[in-house]
Amino acid sequence: TLEETPRVTTGLKELNRVLGGGVVAGTLVLIGGDPGIGKSTLLLQVSGQLSEHGKVLYVTGEESASQVKLRADRLAVGGQDFFLYPETDMTAVKKQVEEMKHNFLVIDSVQTMQEPDLTSPIGSVAQIREVTADLLQIAKTNNITVFIVGHVTKDGAIAGPKILEHMVDTVLYFEGDRHYKYRILRAVKNRFGATNELGIFEMRDHGLAEVANPSE
Repeated sequence: TLEETPRVTTGLKELNRVLGGGVVAGTLVLIGGDPGIGKSTLLLQVSGQLSEHGKVLYVTGEESASQVKLRADRLAVGGQDFFLYPETDMTAVKKQVEEMKHNFLVIDSVQTMQEPDLTSPIGSVAQIREVTADLLQIAKTNNITVFIVGHVTKDGAIAGPKILEHMVDTVLYFEGDRHYKYRILRAVKNRFGATNELGIFEMRDHGLAEVANPSE
């Protein structure tokens, strides 16, 4: 049952609740939202918290390592089990996971990752589908939690095709207006919890803070 599924709780209670109580090993979690809304900030903070429970590999294809490092420093994220890896080649990512035996993997973002044996361009439906299938296998084979960042395109779909939502275990949307400080996290699919939970956050200088009493 859902209650008996072993979970790792993050330091963000709002996220734990939306996930159904915490992070489940061996699952693939997609976090979608508009570019620049704070998905990377959320996942960097969570990565820092999860690194207290195991090894975290944060793969960045969007920004350079130094850019992410600057943001991580601002969010006070770091530690000996937090590994930053600037890479877009899925073969290299798989090799890293196999060698280092990470417990958590973050892919930022699925649109920047590439299967070298596919001729389709990066970000195409074929690439995104194949990359996601690969990540699903990594999650299930190694029993690790994989988070994927997926940017919502202009027509409102994550990474173009809706097919991603069928392939993953959990789909979270991170929403808000870039000009305002509040963000909403909601589950639209969750094999390990309800889909009617909302998490409310406030974007501050040092990252996302939880809003425990939204009515205030």
